[in-house]
Amino acid sequence: FLYHAVKAGMDMGIVNAGQLAIYDDIEPELRERVEDVILNRRPDATERLLETAERYKGEGGKKREEDLSWREKPVKERITHSLVKGINAYIEEDVEEARHLFERPLHVIEGPLMDGMNV
Repeated sequence: FLYHAVKAGMDMGIVNAGQLAIYDDIEPELRERVEDVILNRRPDATERLLETAERYKGEGGKKREEDLSWREKPVKERITHSLVKGINAYIEEDVEEARHLFERPLHVIEGPLMDGMNV
């Protein structure tokens, strides 16, 4: 887990943000079972994770309904959301909209784009 690596002092890494789950969004039981394996906290950690995995088996192919409510937020928040979630579908139109809010295009980079990367 990147979460634990950062807590342990990691300050740089190359990751695909679109494939990362937000730590707090991971279902607590699943998170605990995975952490037990990764951090070697229990002798029966592998068996417990396999039991939990059986309940998730087959869910990978399910299509989730896309929640676009974040698109109604102000442009700065939309850019941050896109960066954190790895969504690139709307970035051009959001950056263009943000460009009109700032005196110079560089301010878009130094403002909302950098803010989104610092989350």
